[in-house]
Amino acid sequence: MAEISAIEHKPMYMRDYVTQLDNVLTSGGRKLLENSGNVSHEVAMKKAKEEYRKYQENTLSPVEEAYMDTIKEVHTTAKREVRKRK
Repeated sequence: MAEISAIEHKPMYMRDYVTQLDNVLTSGGRKLLENSGNVSHEVAMKKAKEEYRKYQENTLSPVEEAYMDTIKEVHTTAKREVRKRK
C-alpha cells in the first residue's frame, strides 16, 4: 500500500504506516498489544537472558558441528567396513 501511495504522490504520515501495519497484523488473526504492558524492564531482560541461554544450549558452535560431522563420517565408514567383511 505504501508503494501505491508513493506512486500516486500521496503523502503518508507515521500514523498511516501504523494503521497499515495494524491492518496487516490483524488480518492474520493476531491480537495487537494496545498498551505498554506491565512487565518491568528488569524482568524482561532476565527472561530474555534465560531464553538466550536455553537457545545456546540447543545450538551447536561451528567447532561442535564439525565434530559431529566427523563422528557421522566415522560411523558411516565403520558400517561400510563391517558390511564388506560379511
